[in-house]
Amino acid sequence: MNKRTFKLLFLLLMLLIFSYGLVFHTDYFKIKSIKVVGNQILSYNDVKDMSGLRTGINIFKVNTKQVEDALLKNPYVRNCRVKVKYPNGVEIFIEERQPMAQIKYKEEYLKIDREGVVLEKGRFSPDLLIIEGLKVEKFEVGRKLGDNFNDTLVCKLLGVIDDKKNFHTIRYISQNEVEITTKQGINILLKNPLDVNYSFKFAELILKDLVQRGYRNGKIEIIGDGSAIFVQ
Repeated sequence: MNKRTFKLLFLLLMLLIFSYGLVFHTDYFKIKSIKVVGNQILSYNDVKDMSGLRTGINIFKVNTKQVEDALLKNPYVRNCRVKVKYPNGVEIFIEERQPMAQIKYKEEYLKIDREGVVLEKGRFSPDLLIIEGLKVEKFEVGRKLGDNFNDTLVCKLLGVIDDKKNFHTIRYISQNEVEITTKQGINILLKNPLDVNYSFKFAELILKDLVQRGYRNGKIEIIGDGSAIFVQ
């Protein structure tokens, strides 16, 4: 090895030592900022604690996949993405599951989202739809109520209701038949709809028209995707 090669290798070694020291033994690459975006139900501290991140950690030690997996263990987290912002920042993007309805389980209620995922067990909530007629034998927080529930008209309805404030109860009659109690006093019966979204939106338009005309009781019946019948 000639002197020139030796000097070059020595300089490279010193550069590596310097780089290692800069990366792992200075404050320049230590996390100073943790930003959370998209959370409404979970607090900033909830998300930060679940992530395992904290200020002062070297940013090169952040494993984004591990952080995302940790966050997804929370039933309220539907999706998430962790982005490292060099030299000292981390951004966490959260998509939350929104509680849509509740179904009674023994003396408490299971809160579920529009996909039927159980978010938590707790007290009755006046802001959520009530599901009646279905009996829950067992459940697991963070998972769907079960394959049988997925196949019901109740589950399909949760996926198409945009604004739950006009409705009070979804009563299960059979797998393809439900009765919806509205807060306006007019019920909606759906039976064997081929297109759930079409039938429900059609029923909503009829409900709006009836309310504007002063009706406060009665029932809208839609069988299949055919014409509607209003029974008072």
